[in-house]
Amino acid sequence: MDDYQTLVVAQFFEPLPNLSQTSCHQFILHHIAPILFPNTTDKVDVQPSPFQGSMSYTAILHTHSIHTDHRTAVQFRSDKQDFFGVIEASRIHGYIVPLVTYRGMYEGLFVYTSPFAEGTPYINVLTQDYELPLQKKMVTVLDLADLVTRGAKANTTTPDTTISDLTSTLDAIRHKVNNYVFRSTALRNSISACISKLLPRLRDLAVLPITLTHQDLAPFNYLIDDSTGRVQAVLDWDGALYLPVGSNFHFIDSLFGFMTLSGWQDTEDRQELEAAFYDRVMASLATQGVGRITKEQLESQKAIGMLLYGVERLLKFKDERAEHYLDGYLRGLSFMNEFMFLH
Repeated sequence: MDDYQTLVVAQFFEPLPNLSQTSCHQFILHHIAPILFPNTTDKVDVQPSPFQGSMSYTAILHTHSIHTDHRTAVQFRSDKQDFFGVIEASRIHGYIVPLVTYRGMYEGLFVYTSPFAEGTPYINVLTQDYELPLQKKMVTVLDLADLVTRGAKANTTTPDTTISDLTSTLDAIRHKVNNYVFRSTALRNSISACISKLLPRLRDLAVLPITLTHQDLAPFNYLIDDSTGRVQAVLDWDGALYLPVGSNFHFIDSLFGFMTLSGWQDTEDRQELEAAFYDRVMASLATQGVGRITKEQLESQKAIGMLLYGVERLLKFKDERAEHYLDGYLRGLSFMNEFMFLH
């Protein structure tokens, strides 16, 4: 693990004084390995996963001999996983979604296993020492466009109900933002302007089809093949819901830019990659026969999902980084360009 991942692990175990990486590894060796590999004579060892989440600790159980080599991810979570998302995702997307099995509890933590997923987390591409050519980034973009639209179906909720719900959602966001102490008052004004632009568009959003929507499609949750850019696996479908297409498109911005100490920075190829993403999304929806959908509709739904996600993180972490992300997401919305330029 690198220094950042080591810090994430330390923060996970900090409120758990009776637990440690070592104790979790011992639990895996004594309780998980015998279940998965009974009577094995292979060598068995456990190592921390090089990539960790803030709400869990993941280790890799490795069994190997001259003839076999097998790895299993074992995750210790502070919250119970919702299997609906991963089961539905596996049904819709097939092999790129590793299935998860519940293995009981250990000292108050929920324990799960899943097949080890091969590939490089896309977050590696966002580091300075890793370069992915445009051609390969384009492959990743198109694969994710297929992912976020696959299995689309008509929304059966009545338009009036959808409009009412969205109006209430935006009103609630505005109320939270108005009561938050921002480091940058310009950001509060930008959020308010975004909401004002969205309100007249809600009737157009009521006709959007729904898809199974990954709730944390961050660049550490999808793995790519270095040689091609193809998406090899998509992890952590916990909490996935059927929502209007576009609701999680703000995560796709990680394909078009990255965070710096001073704020969000677009890549030089953002325009080309983003255009390809939306073209593929609209083509995919058209082939599924769910109606004629425009980029404007998708981008407006993206903005609603972004506000829900970004404001929640802002209230949770109350730090400058959360503000930087919100500012970056807003700047990426084409209908906000004129307003952001003025501020």
